[in-house]
Amino acid sequence: MFIFYRLLLAHVIADFPLQFTRLYRFKIESRLGSFVHSGIFSLLAILLVWPYWNLARMWEFIFFLWMVHGIQDWLKVLVFEKYYLNNIWVFLLDQSLHVGFLGVLFLFGLGRLTPPEILSKLISLYNDNGLVIYAIAFISCGFGGGIVVSYIKNLFYGKRKVDFTSPHRYIQVMERMMIMSLMLLKGYYYLAIPGIWLIHGGYAILGNRTEHRTEQQSQFSSLFDLAFNTAIAVGVALILRPDL
Repeated sequence: MFIFYRLLLAHVIADFPLQFTRLYRFKIESRLGSFVHSGIFSLLAILLVWPYWNLARMWEFIFFLWMVHGIQDWLKVLVFEKYYLNNIWVFLLDQSLHVGFLGVLFLFGLGRLTPPEILSKLISLYNDNGLVIYAIAFISCGFGGGIVVSYIKNLFYGKRKVDFTSPHRYIQVMERMMIMSLMLLKGYYYLAIPGIWLIHGGYAILGNRTEHRTEQQSQFSSLFDLAFNTAIAVGVALILRPDL
């Protein structure tokens, strides 16, 4: 699982924080965009498996991942455009397939590779599976959690689509990561979570005034975001530390 964790980290970085607005639109406008995106993932994968660059089968596997990731994203865009199936179930299926293709590494004989010899502090950090898993969890909760919340909101809003490219999503990312951090810290830091709720409420009131939304729309959206942001952050924290 050593290599799998590092490839999974490359995947969540490429699929969530590094899938910028311009790249997202490029994927919709051209099939080349899907392969540019998979190229970013592949580059991250190469960087995160640097101790094994001498293995030909590692390069073959990364090339395989570049191809299937690009083809899968291209087909996903076709499904979005032709059948209008852009919902949480398609998103979850898409992510499951991506992770499943990472598991093909076992067929390439890469599943049992041992960590490199610890010759420096950098390699010691690289070998730390716990650190990698926490990085995967924080990125998935912060950035991926926002996509999940947006899709769930689409279920309530009907045909009105939520804008995944809104700059406000970064504030929600920080909110989920902060709640998750407070849950994971030892002690009573979780008691500070209501303070984040108050900040969220203040920002929602300000957003209501600047965006000229009705009070009912603002309250619903704010409470919805607050509830699901908290649920996702607490849920991921409990998975990481079930003893909480």
